[in-house]
Amino acid sequence: MISREENQNDRPDAATENRSEGWPQRLERARQERNHRELARLLLDGADAAMAEAEDDEALERAQWLLARTQRSLDACSAHLECLALLCDLMERQCWLSRCWSRLGHPGQCHVARERVRDLAFDVAARATRTEDLGLRVSVTLRAAEVLEAMGDLADAHVLRARAFYKLGASSLRETSSRLTEAASSPCCAARSYQ
Repeated sequence: MISREENQNDRPDAATENRSEGWPQRLERARQERNHRELARLLLDGADAAMAEAEDDEALERAQWLLARTQRSLDACSAHLECLALLCDLMERQCWLSRCWSRLGHPGQCHVARERVRDLAFDVAARATRTEDLGLRVSVTLRAAEVLEAMGDLADAHVLRARAFYKLGASSLRETSSRLTEAASSPCCAARSYQ
């Protein structure tokens, strides 16, 4: 189950303190402290910078390497809600990387990046089912569906959307059913519940 545990390294004052350092120093500090969430955030920032200046293969290879490192950091992450959000960010960056490879005329690299996006989308949706927060579960699943649709994978996007809406409907049905059970046992309570 995904928890809301808090890491001492994720304190707001620690984040402010670390911002005065440069990116390489913050990356090294996060690595030494085994702060996988902060490490993933920093690696995503580095990948963003590499893709923003994606004029050549070297920049995209660097972005690809940074995204692979992000994946390893998130795999080492505990079952934490923020890790789920970071996995969604990683999935979206992989989608951006596939577009960059396509724009530079590298269909093989584009294909590899697209396959990683698909794997991440289904991984994220599977991990979302482990959280008790229905809103988060649905929003993460819909985010995965949106990325798949952006890549043109309409069938899988539709399956994930249907799954998300089914979860919402099932939850609503359970809530209504429990209210009806209460109402059947107390007619006065029913009148108040549905006003």
